[in-house]
Amino acid sequence: MHNHQLLDHPLFEERPIKETLEPFGFEVSVEFQELPCPIEQPEEADAFGRDSMAYIDSLTFQHPAAFTEIYRGDNEDSEIFSVAVRAKTVFAQLLLCADSAFAGRESALNPSYLAVYHERMRQLSTEGFSRERDDEYQHAELAYAAASYAYQAANTCTDNAPAIWPWDRKWWKPSDPRRNLVKAGALILAEIERLDRAAARQGGAA
Repeated sequence: MHNHQLLDHPLFEERPIKETLEPFGFEVSVEFQELPCPIEQPEEADAFGRDSMAYIDSLTFQHPAAFTEIYRGDNEDSEIFSVAVRAKTVFAQLLLCADSAFAGRESALNPSYLAVYHERMRQLSTEGFSRERDDEYQHAELAYAAASYAYQAANTCTDNAPAIWPWDRKWWKPSDPRRNLVKAGALILAEIERLDRAAARQGGAA
């Protein structure tokens, strides 16, 4: 099978897969099978020796319904394992479908949802934003910014920022209607994430 590109990140070399994925909003299922024993299972052991990945791909793993398998491999403990996830948040769903192999041609997440995801990642990587900075916007600034771009998508006769635009004019960068809606969607996602983090902190402090 095609392993999700997310697992190519070096972070997965440092921490257990489950502990790494869960903070992103995934419910994780990991199933194990032992490597075939050359004495008790000579044919299977031979098949594994000839082409380990083909053998691993031929195995069947029983994950819960609605889970998507994202990885198969073997480890140093002589185990073959399979990882499957269920996205519990919008961010996790977008992250899952960022790998095109997991966002099929018929999926509603491709390409419109993916455009929002990539815009959110662009904001975090190239625009100087961060989740820590987002947490400072406690007066609905992100929501107002999203509403501004959504409004602009239907009001293309002017490039002037709406009155509710929360930041300096230099940060107002309207484009075509679809691009404006993508920016609005990414800002809505940022605000939802901020609210979820704030709620989690309040719950942790209780």
